[in-house]
Amino acid sequence: MPFQRLSKQCCKTQISIIILEELVDFGISRYHANYCNRYQNTDLVLYQKYTYEDVCRLLNWERNEVPLNIGGYKFDKKTKTFPIFINYDKQNDISDTTKYEDHFVGDNHLIAISKSGRTIASEDVQNFLHAKERGIDVQLFVRKNKDDKISKEFYYLGRVNATGQVKEFVMPNTDKTAVEIEWVLDTPVREDIYEYIVNG
Repeated sequence: MPFQRLSKQCCKTQISIIILEELVDFGISRYHANYCNRYQNTDLVLYQKYTYEDVCRLLNWERNEVPLNIGGYKFDKKTKTFPIFINYDKQNDISDTTKYEDHFVGDNHLIAISKSGRTIASEDVQNFLHAKERGIDVQLFVRKNKDDKISKEFYYLGRVNATGQVKEFVMPNTDKTAVEIEWVLDTPVREDIYEYIVNG
């Protein structure tokens, strides 16, 4: 009887080891399939999806920022990284001061709006416009909309550079100014991702 119990225990241990090995193999294969081809000199992979928390961690920020504090974009002074987060399709019931008309005008060309209450002279706008000379790394993350309540993930679309074309305006139905900024993507958006974001 003790031998039978020992035999059963050994069998369970062997099964557990097999399951563990399969799990590790799955994790390694998923890493190679989705995450080993890093974009330029970053820890990010083009067209993979990331949460706000993922981005803070992978850009090596000292602390995680809650989405409300990011509010579309946030500059981290220590790492000199400046991620932009865009919800491409806006909800109808949001306030007029957050109805930003961000839009692609081609697979490597984007018009994006600053936060409300900004002018061309605002520090964040100036950091965007002079990112190269200031050594600031601007990265673009886009999701179709906020309908995905579970994942809250954005597609990573690589680095962007402001062209210098800007327009300050008053947001409709408000007294708040904002700045329209023209961007060029380092890497054109892959066709299927572009079609999904713009037309899907």
